[in-house]
Amino acid sequence: MDIVKLRELLEQELSSVELMELDSDFYREFDSLIKALKMSAESSRERGENIEEKLYLAQLRIAEELMKEIIKLRLHKIVDLAVEGKLGEMSEEERRIFRILRAFIEREELPSIEAESVEESEETTVGEPPVERIPSEAYIVTLELPAILGPDMREYGPFKAWDMVILPAEIGRVLLERDVAFRVKLSP
Repeated sequence: MDIVKLRELLEQELSSVELMELDSDFYREFDSLIKALKMSAESSRERGENIEEKLYLAQLRIAEELMKEIIKLRLHKIVDLAVEGKLGEMSEEERRIFRILRAFIEREELPSIEAESVEESEETTVGEPPVERIPSEAYIVTLELPAILGPDMREYGPFKAWDMVILPAEIGRVLLERDVAFRVKLSP
């Protein structure tokens, strides 16, 4: 995925009253594009390449703006389909939104949304105020480790041997695979 593909999809969505068909992993590909642009900008900054960093940051802003417009258009179309009771070409994430809208329109109990996580899934109910997520697992680091840049572009660490830490699942999985940490379950 790149900015050109996003632009083409935006043009298709603008020129059609129907939802355009998306690849099943469209939203994940977009998330990967954003992560890659952020990491490239960070890498350029660390190397002192200011112009290159500015180019990556400009691409990041363009990609985010294109995606906002695509999402707005698609959500408008999904609401229309929900009112009409017709299921169109939607990603799995969009189908969940459609089901919630249909339940709302039909005055039924709103279905739960599954918040997907790499390691686990939790249920949250739509309509309730957002609740701060209480971690259900932590990691005990068995070696001294330097700071790690996470997928959210935040720095985690440095860690001392036997530190118990709460980390994003992606970092935790890598530490487990390299046998430098083990997972512990936390109970509320």
